[in-house]
Amino acid sequence: MNKSAIRSNFQQYLEGKLSYHKTNFALLLESPRPIPEHTDFMEAMQTELEKVAHYHELLEVVETGV
Repeated sequence: MNKSAIRSNFQQYLEGKLSYHKTNFALLLESPRPIPEHTDFMEAMQTELEKVAHYHELLEVVETGV
């Protein structure tokens, strides 16, 4: 496997993680139901948003060519 394929696969992985956490955040906004492990909705939303920001930042770094 060459460097280009590895970079592409890693980028797809990051895009998947970003999409996953964006979906979680959207679901928390649309239907805030009790989550057994997390009773603090604001904390759960902040955690998901932090993960969105994290993966977004990683994608930007990969796309600019580390």
